[in-house]
Amino acid sequence: MNRFKKFGAVVVIIIINLLLFGIVPLNVLMIWKDLPQWIMILAAVVDITVVLLIAKKAFSRKLAKIIAVAITGVFAGLCVLFTYACPFWNSDGFKSDRPIHYYENSDLTKEEALDDLEEVMDYLRKYHISFADGLTTEVQAKYEEVRADFESKDTVKRIELIRGVRSILHEIYDAHTSFNSWDPLLLSDDPEMMSKGYCIYSVNGMTEDKLKELVEPYYSYETPRFISVNMKNLFYLDLCGVEAPYEVVWKNEDGDEESRTYSREDFITADEYYNLQDKYLPSDNNIDDYVYYEIDEEKSLAILTLKRCWTSDHYRDVLREMFTEINTKKIKNLAIDLRGNGGGDTYVVNELFKYLPIDTYYQGDNFRKIRWNFLIFDQGGKTKNKRVAELEFDGNLYVLTDEDSFSSAMLFTEMVVDNGLGKVIGESPAEACNSCGEITQFYFDDIGMWLSVSTDYKTRIDPSRGDYIEPEYPCAGEDVIQTLYDIVSDN
Repeated sequence: MNRFKKFGAVVVIIIINLLLFGIVPLNVLMIWKDLPQWIMILAAVVDITVVLLIAKKAFSRKLAKIIAVAITGVFAGLCVLFTYACPFWNSDGFKSDRPIHYYENSDLTKEEALDDLEEVMDYLRKYHISFADGLTTEVQAKYEEVRADFESKDTVKRIELIRGVRSILHEIYDAHTSFNSWDPLLLSDDPEMMSKGYCIYSVNGMTEDKLKELVEPYYSYETPRFISVNMKNLFYLDLCGVEAPYEVVWKNEDGDEESRTYSREDFITADEYYNLQDKYLPSDNNIDDYVYYEIDEEKSLAILTLKRCWTSDHYRDVLREMFTEINTKKIKNLAIDLRGNGGGDTYVVNELFKYLPIDTYYQGDNFRKIRWNFLIFDQGGKTKNKRVAELEFDGNLYVLTDEDSFSSAMLFTEMVVDNGLGKVIGESPAEACNSCGEITQFYFDDIGMWLSVSTDYKTRIDPSRGDYIEPEYPCAGEDVIQTLYDIVSDN
């Protein structure tokens, strides 16, 4: 009976400790936006106290009691340290049931604006990879300027708060660290006009290029080529300082123009906008359309189109099917089309590499520094390739890029080029190879804004190649396919 009692006590102690650590994934994955980190200290004290009481009753030997409490104390201490280090504590990036807060430009009190500003700065100081030793002089100066501006006012417009925060983030020159609205108000006429072949040419006499100039001080980028402005989005018009009424000029490919005037009430929620898109621009909306391939036997060419980086079972199935067909038809050229691919999962390229005749390669993530608050990690070394020997491709490999090939799509290209596996056709992606990333995200539910903060810094696999991907065959994004066919024909 005594032995059973001791065994039961050990099981209970293990469960209690697991429950303590379980607070972390519960916070990160499911609940609690503003759970203070000191809750973990309180939970750790309760954990140790309960284990001490159990040990007193269940164990007769003093050594057993000391061991139980000591192990629990060490484990509880590590849980507390992990909580204070983890950049995903109170993060909203992994929660599926995020709140919807459509953009609006109402007033905030000075106190509300300053509280939001300080929360942003707190996340930057604690988690951004560039600020392990404190804010840079430029970021600190801009923060003080923005704070002084808010303190001088009785009320602060939400767009003023957003501009202030984004002007601070602009000084980091990190495209991944941003402050955005994910629930926009969009111009109601846009789906119908697009169905007629029209797109917005100008708003209040300002073209997209002019709006890019206006938004530049509030934009996070590594090169200005990354700047874009959504002219049908009320958030961007406010950010640029464009005021109602909005004189919009629509233009089609033939140069025909149509002018219309809009008020703020003509902008509708994203859900309403997408319903109009389904009406005027119906599509199948197949979730698997992000990856597909085509084969031209005459040119001995396969083209794999990857619209976003997502390592799914469907992606793996498409790869296997394509390389099976390539092997059967003896195809000599393979192109991966990453134009317009905004990134996602880093490891899509690893799945492709399984079909190449290489034993090891350099992974982009092998050259990075990671920050978890007060913890700094370095990664390095080579990655072993899990080869699919029966379907290996040993022909010419090309990657097709444009300025919008971003994040994981850029890293995909870098890994192909710097491992000496293929060549690039198209435009240089508007992101540096030496760049920040691996974001954690926080939702400001009072204003409906998302803050993304980079927690790592990647350096290029082959630094001798420069800071940016430079295509071996440079051309405009829309000319990439023709250039590819010319190259394949010459070969």
